[in-house]
Amino acid sequence: MRQRLFWLAPLAIGLLIQPRLQGQARPQEPVRDLRIDPMLLVSVKEYRNVLETIGSQIYPGWKWNTVPLLLYRPNVQDILLNAPHRPPGFANFTGHTVLPDKVIYARNDSTERNTDGQNTSLTLDSMQVLVVADQYSRQRQSIEANAQNGNLTSFLKNWDFIQSAYDEVEVLLHEAFHVHQGRLAPDKHANEQSVAQYPVLAASNNALVALETRILREAVLAKEAAQRRARIEQYLAVRTLRRAGLDTSSVSYENLTEFTEGTALYVQLRFEQLGERVTPVPEMYLRPGFTGYRGGVLARRLERHMNDMVKIASFSDDRFGNKFGGGPLRFRLYSSGAAQALLLDEVAPDWKQRIFAPGVYLTDLLAAAIPLSTDQRARLVAQSKAEYGYDSIFVNRQALEAEGRGRIQQRVDKIVNTAQTLVTISYGGVGDIRGMSYTPFGVTAVNNHTAIYDLVPVAMQFSNRVVLRLKSVVPVLVDREAKTVTFAIAGASALFDGKGASGVDTPELSLSGAAGTKISVAGSKVRIDLF
Repeated sequence: MRQRLFWLAPLAIGLLIQPRLQGQARPQEPVRDLRIDPMLLVSVKEYRNVLETIGSQIYPGWKWNTVPLLLYRPNVQDILLNAPHRPPGFANFTGHTVLPDKVIYARNDSTERNTDGQNTSLTLDSMQVLVVADQYSRQRQSIEANAQNGNLTSFLKNWDFIQSAYDEVEVLLHEAFHVHQGRLAPDKHANEQSVAQYPVLAASNNALVALETRILREAVLAKEAAQRRARIEQYLAVRTLRRAGLDTSSVSYENLTEFTEGTALYVQLRFEQLGERVTPVPEMYLRPGFTGYRGGVLARRLERHMNDMVKIASFSDDRFGNKFGGGPLRFRLYSSGAAQALLLDEVAPDWKQRIFAPGVYLTDLLAAAIPLSTDQRARLVAQSKAEYGYDSIFVNRQALEAEGRGRIQQRVDKIVNTAQTLVTISYGGVGDIRGMSYTPFGVTAVNNHTAIYDLVPVAMQFSNRVVLRLKSVVPVLVDREAKTVTFAIAGASALFDGKGASGVDTPELSLSGAAGTKISVAGSKVRIDLF
């Protein structure tokens, strides 16, 4: 399971995360012991080997060997590779590794990321850095998620907690490419708050998405160029029709997510197409389940990726225990973006030089390469609907829409009708939420102005600079029309008595103080008004 933290407003980052000390780094005692999983360093060695061998064929112009790597286990150790300078708080690492790096930096007991499984990129002391959690951090995250979803018994019985060596190398490829994206198109990314307004449950949109993903799968896996082109034409016709029914915000979200995440997943899939040319480093064969790249191993992985895209679009993907939330939407766009990029390799080979420009998107490049008339699109839509059984798909999506709305309402009711302490923060008196820390995988739209946020501890800053931090994962209901934030906690309401301007700090949350903060307690209900 892969999650990333996002921010609603960049200006809030420095206020919601404790800043690192800046300035000249003071000498530190060398770090001698490796505390992260040493096999992650084997994967790093193989990631470099792959890109040294076929990197220029995967993505020309990608200066992957200039990307620093931060490997971590939360609150245990940071290991920093390929960095041009030593950040404050880090020391020279003098232990043994499988890597040839002459200079490695490390930090014990304090890590730049203290949440499990954060495979992402970040800025560390002015450096754009690739971040990967070690397998024990990812395993812990997976175990916790499966326990919450009631799947722990089968997860353990089937050995699903063992991390794939192939997945780990591909995660490094994926996240390193995000650094390349950030260098060439730093402002070209989706507004993640759009997840809260996207019509995730709309039956008409989802029925056409089902057609799109099935056509894309057939296009990518087609053996002949003529078959691929015919499928691309079908895909463009169906997508044009579907997007005519979406608002501009949702179309923009799709385009930008397919650019950022789709092209990064493309790097993985392109490796799966070309990887048989790579001879793995010997240490990779120490990884459980690793058998090299020949014999159809990578081709089967590519096919599974395409099948997974269709599975997600069919609402059978429940990896986060919430198939009606933002997670399946995002994962579907990862795959559809990557699939389009693979097809562009054949019909518009120069797409990699053009895609970083503002306003240039994968679907537009496909449409420019294979133009269709209005009559052609209409004929292709009719053909696609008949071929894939659109009418029955639409009926199925109507049922799923009803099911989804019911489940989401149950989640809302569980928050507002809790037997625990119900906390409501009214922020209308100060304007708005200025910044927010969350993962879009944990966003579930209730209606066009209300959403539930969970999966990670949520934090937010209001316009008067008051900051709310949840210290554990607590579902938070945000109503932007009523301008309220509502959640349930186990702690007694008495913990809020007499607080206000002095702030609140309980085992479950903290709320910084402000002169215009009024707290009212009535039984198990707490209301906090910000003025």
